[in-house]
Amino acid sequence: MINTMLVHLEQKLTGLLSRLKSISTLRTKTALDFAHGADFALCLALLLILSACQKSESPQQLDALKAELHEPNVVVLDQEQRLRLDLAVHHVQREKLRYAVKVPADVFASPNSEAFVGVSLAGRIQKIFVNENDKVKQGMALAVLESAAIASLVAELWESATAFRLADADYKRKRTIASENILSEKVLLESETARKLAETRLYAAEAKCIGVGFSKHDLERLKARPDSAVSAIIIRAPISGTVAKRFVTLGEYVEPSKTLFHVVNLDEVMLVGSVFEPEFGKVHVGQAVEVYVGAFHSERFVGKVHSVGAVVNETTHALPVRVMLKNPEHKLKPSMHAELLITIEREQPELLVPSSAIGIDGEEKFVFVQKHDTLFEARMVKVAEETKDLAVIAEGVREGEQVVTRGVFFLKSKLRTREGEE
Repeated sequence: MINTMLVHLEQKLTGLLSRLKSISTLRTKTALDFAHGADFALCLALLLILSACQKSESPQQLDALKAELHEPNVVVLDQEQRLRLDLAVHHVQREKLRYAVKVPADVFASPNSEAFVGVSLAGRIQKIFVNENDKVKQGMALAVLESAAIASLVAELWESATAFRLADADYKRKRTIASENILSEKVLLESETARKLAETRLYAAEAKCIGVGFSKHDLERLKARPDSAVSAIIIRAPISGTVAKRFVTLGEYVEPSKTLFHVVNLDEVMLVGSVFEPEFGKVHVGQAVEVYVGAFHSERFVGKVHSVGAVVNETTHALPVRVMLKNPEHKLKPSMHAELLITIEREQPELLVPSSAIGIDGEEKFVFVQKHDTLFEARMVKVAEETKDLAVIAEGVREGEQVVTRGVFFLKSKLRTREGEE
């Protein structure tokens, strides 16, 4: 049956070509219209399809292809056009939608890795041991502050320590006597109360000394043997890191409100990005994040979403997203601008096609489904969601079909040409 149809089509094409040759010398619009007429295109398309299907298509499939040739939303190409255009197609299948949301961000020091060092007493800076960019360890001396108030604190500490030792000894002695029923319970209770009061005063004196910079080792030494000449304290680094800023000079008189040093540890940094409303529900704690900065544009840093803000910024209407990132080489610095690529992955597989396959016709969207090597059907689709590279198809395409991803514009122009001819 197919061979017979091929013979008839070849005969008809031969006749059409002979007629075309006989009038080609006229070079009139009539000849041009005839050369591109519907009969010629239809016969040529059928011949190509029948030739390709002769060994592989069943009669039922052949009848379906013949019927589709007459549909207004079908485009047929000849083999020369097919090869010249280098069309690309995509096999439609269900996959988990995975894409990245771009989020602008800035680099900050980790909240627990940054310290602004000051003093709680007014005084004069007697010595400075560090400069900006120096590495320091926790507890390392940064400077020495001299203050008249320090001697008063030391005296109060020693007096409190002495009073507690006496009260403690008195209480222990009376407790021993009371155990032999020689001392009244009232006297023992008064001694215990005096001991607790002395202990409270000692704790208060110790807290004052620690607050101005004395270490616990310093306290034990001063309580055991007071030094009336003590009038200075050592200002120490509260964390290990780098001296980012030094705000004080030698001999300067400083008040408790003044910051002397800014120490920062950049082993870990925090990036704060701004997510806008379309992505509010897509960003969650634990999602993988790629970080790129202009200073290292070819290098990728990897982290995870640490937290998502609970309140939207009133000015920018953005939601803050925080990413914690290991920074062992200290390449990332506070105040750097960065771009976050937050990976979004759906839980359920969906019908996906490349965004390049989606054509637009007014307010409607369509794809070209490849029905045969040279036969393409324009089909309206409903797009549930579209990213930069992918589109989620809700209706219009079935799993297993093939859609055109390169050459959509040309096929659309051919479809319009055919509609104009009809």
